[in-house]
Amino acid sequence: MGSQKNTRALIFLVAIASVVAYFSVRSCGENDETRIRKVIYTGVLCVEGEDLRRCLPLVSDRYADEYGHSKLVFLKLVKDIFADFRDIKVEVKQLLVRIKADEAEADVAFTCIFRKLEETQLYYDNGKLKVHFRKEDGRWKVDGVAYEGAGEMLFLQSVA
Repeated sequence: MGSQKNTRALIFLVAIASVVAYFSVRSCGENDETRIRKVIYTGVLCVEGEDLRRCLPLVSDRYADEYGHSKLVFLKLVKDIFADFRDIKVEVKQLLVRIKADEAEADVAFTCIFRKLEETQLYYDNGKLKVHFRKEDGRWKVDGVAYEGAGEMLFLQSVA
């Protein structure tokens, strides 16, 4: 009986040690650039899924962009986009990350395909964003976004 109890305890300790080792190696294997890239791609998934709640933790409470938007105004703009457009798909074409201490900047070139709410016509935008990040409590958060694309919504001529 005691041997069986010791075997279970040993198996339990090995399992716990394995989980701790896995998460230690995983967190040590990620650098800041990888973490920032994850924030960008999580943001893409949030936009495609029109999931505002999932966007919330990605944005700093100190968000302030060059247009004078606060976090609440920025999230309201995102909510309005979700209300006006559907079938949003985003493809990141290029992503360049620059890190300086607890701040970073990412240049994101993308193609976004979408439909206006009451239309069947597909539109696209070959846009560029400059995304500013700040490290808060060990996590990278967006603290500013600037659109640098053409600002044109173009019709997608044909869809195969």
